[in-house]
Amino acid sequence: MLSKLHFVTNGVFTTSIAGGDIHFLKLAEGAAKAGYELNFFGGHALSEVIEKHQVPGAVTLTDNAKLPTVNPETLGGQFAMFRDFYARYRRTLAQLRRIQPEDLAYAVSDYWFDVLPVLHSSARRKLMVLHMEAPTLGQIITRSRPDVDPRRLASLHYWASQEYSLRQFCACARPARWKPEPQIRRHLLYLHPLMARRLKKLGVRDEEMSLLSYGLEVGPTEAVPEQQRKYDAVWIGRVHRQKGLEDLLASLQYLGQRLPDFRAIIIGNVRDALLPEIERRGLTRQVEFSGFVREEEKIRLFKSSRCFLMPSKHEGSPRVIGESVIAATPVVAYELPNYRPLFGDFVRYVPPFDLVAFQQTAEREIQRMRSGENYLQKMDLAGFKRENSWETTQQKFLAALACLGSGLDHG
Repeated sequence: MLSKLHFVTNGVFTTSIAGGDIHFLKLAEGAAKAGYELNFFGGHALSEVIEKHQVPGAVTLTDNAKLPTVNPETLGGQFAMFRDFYARYRRTLAQLRRIQPEDLAYAVSDYWFDVLPVLHSSARRKLMVLHMEAPTLGQIITRSRPDVDPRRLASLHYWASQEYSLRQFCACARPARWKPEPQIRRHLLYLHPLMARRLKKLGVRDEEMSLLSYGLEVGPTEAVPEQQRKYDAVWIGRVHRQKGLEDLLASLQYLGQRLPDFRAIIIGNVRDALLPEIERRGLTRQVEFSGFVREEEKIRLFKSSRCFLMPSKHEGSPRVIGESVIAATPVVAYELPNYRPLFGDFVRYVPPFDLVAFQQTAEREIQRMRSGENYLQKMDLAGFKRENSWETTQQKFLAALACLGSGLDHG
């Protein structure tokens, strides 16, 4: 058995998990298979998630019960979530004795309630992850980034938390002449190539950071047989101001008017929110809603579609584009700054936010797919799959753990 590895995961407050949660669960699975003993600091919601996904390891509970359902879009909901995070943070600090100096401690987010306990712990080997860049203070004040919330409160919390946590973590391994204790070793994981410049400015050396993929289910995708492409367009997501839903709906209407027998599928729990607009635009016979689907069904629907429409106004490292690519389903997207460093030429880009160009490009790709021409078949899909598979991502995580040493030496 290798060292004990502690995951500090105080941000999980519901069993409906998101991309960052999937990421740490997959890393935990890889670490467990490699022989690490796992312990998770988190609440009752996390405990249910760990049990559901059958991840081996103990859970050190940091709350008394799950947070009741709240609306994060309301001021009251945001304050309720903050109180919940703070309570789990305090209970984590009270139980840090469970982390020994020879252990590894990993903050699974860049929020203060995960990073600060790792820094306060006695573990000599510390890790954190930077999933995506928070909006800058200027972007929040002017609301110039589409994911900034109308009240700006949640965005200010996100910005301040990331800024403070990252700076504190980057300072934790600096030598202190007045401290004779063994040297702290740090390692920072980041999920987008453009983040490296920021980390270097904060004093992180190349050997102290690792670029990890967002991770893709390559094996399960390849296990789903090829499907008849009965849908011309597919979209998956949630109702949010950054998702470009107005452009999506306008594009579906355009394609429905231009393409004979046009059909589209929308994946996710968005029927109640989008159906009135679908009806108003006269698309009820052309657009279907699948609702929430499991992974295998999601893959099947992607493989049943000719083109994935991605009209988002802002994204970090969108796994869904990679999921479409490995299903061999062409992608049409606005060329946001984050996309090309991750996906290269695997996406058909259009200038942001040129709706006419987006619609025309989508129409062209669908027509080509109808005639049997798929640009992805000319690309190095095998290399893309290999680089972004969970297996490769887990191996890179294990390499980061190994480069921190045994934890028994004195630096």
